[in-house]
Amino acid sequence: MVVATDRRQRRFSAELKEAMNIMLITRKSPFQAELSWLQDEMKRAFGLETRGNQASLEPNVTIWEQEDKFQLEMELPGFAQEDVSIEILPNGVLSIEGERSFGPDENANLVSGYQSSGKVHKRYQLPATIEADSIDAKLINGLLTITLGKKAKAKARRIDVA
Repeated sequence: MVVATDRRQRRFSAELKEAMNIMLITRKSPFQAELSWLQDEMKRAFGLETRGNQASLEPNVTIWEQEDKFQLEMELPGFAQEDVSIEILPNGVLSIEGERSFGPDENANLVSGYQSSGKVHKRYQLPATIEADSIDAKLINGLLTITLGKKAKAKARRIDVA
């Protein structure tokens, strides 16, 4: 009985951690935006955030909402198109993953420099208003732009009684 309870607690803990990694697309108050900015600046001051033993890059992300779409912009300097993977999971989550690594060149000696490498893993819970077939992604000059089209709003229509 104790073993079964322990398994349930571990499963619940894993589900909670997964849920905490998913970011919701919501409007922020100016106060929340300032706190988020401060947190981002502190992370940037240290260069990267560590999760376990694996280095994780924290790119700048901006989400814009327009009348007919959302637009997500993520800064991924040094990433090629083949380094980035974007999926919509069955539970309505937009998953963005990528990895950038720099290996030493056998014919060169490093004199000075710093190149960050690591993984990017972001998840966003999409609102129900997103049209899954109208999602487009581009990676140009280190800027990943994902356009998420909204569903057409249902309009009231008059029905004549015959």
